[in-house]
Amino acid sequence: MTNTTEKRAAETGLSAMGEIARRSDPDRFFCTLFLPASVREDAFTLIAFNHESVRALSGMHSRSVAGPMAGLIRLQWWREIVEGASHPHEVADPLRALIRAGRVRRDTLLGILDAREAELEGLPDWAAWRAAMRAGAGGVQAAIAQVAGTGTTDPDLLRAVEFLGAAYGVGGLLRHMGAVLAGGRCPLPEPALQEFGLSGESIRDGAGIQGSDLTPLRARLRDEGREFLAQAGMQVAAGAVRVRLPRAVRAAGLPGALARRDLGRGHDREVGAARGLGDRLAVMAAMARGRI
Repeated sequence: MTNTTEKRAAETGLSAMGEIARRSDPDRFFCTLFLPASVREDAFTLIAFNHESVRALSGMHSRSVAGPMAGLIRLQWWREIVEGASHPHEVADPLRALIRAGRVRRDTLLGILDAREAELEGLPDWAAWRAAMRAGAGGVQAAIAQVAGTGTTDPDLLRAVEFLGAAYGVGGLLRHMGAVLAGGRCPLPEPALQEFGLSGESIRDGAGIQGSDLTPLRARLRDEGREFLAQAGMQVAAGAVRVRLPRAVRAAGLPGALARRDLGRGHDREVGAARGLGDRLAVMAAMARGRI
């Protein structure tokens, strides 16, 4: 445990993994609080692992020298941990313990890393983008469902949670698109960028997007996110508007409630980082009613 994490954890009364989750991913942290206490720490570990996978995508200064190689090396390091390597890291030990215990599927975690690698190397089309969203943001929620449901293996259930997670990822991209692109990340397909005179390569190398009217792109992303929500409903009940999940894994799908709000906002300005009371109440209502 780093000294900084240890100090913050002591101040908040959280574990090291809980503090990392709270600080790095407040939305997922809040949703995780609805899990039983017995599995909450496992979910915190998965959120912390996801945070490390996303960190590998940042740092356009190193990219200007080494291209995507620096990020790919970091992701490979985490891939080796998932596959059993004993590399030291405060997140690595609890993550390895989850895998050894069979609480989370190794291939789900590797899929998250695959999605990050795909983003680094460039997403050639919308199909590749959809696959990355499902494996990345969707994979995080599927992994949480696995630890929440004591190794849930129902494929339809896991796909529903995955689609909800993918929709949440789209909502997050809408909320923070400017900051994400300005930071050198490019989780968008190349054809979508070319329509606006942009390219993934230029964005990853630090080119700004000032003056670009991304309103049509935002509209397309909303449609894609809504389709993910529709697909989530199809996994559990044909034509379902809201997704019903067993209580044991419902918290893993709760980011879908935030996705519905983010995708339903009919304006093109970025919402920003702060969540309002309405967002929190929507999550609480989804948990209580059993419909996401």
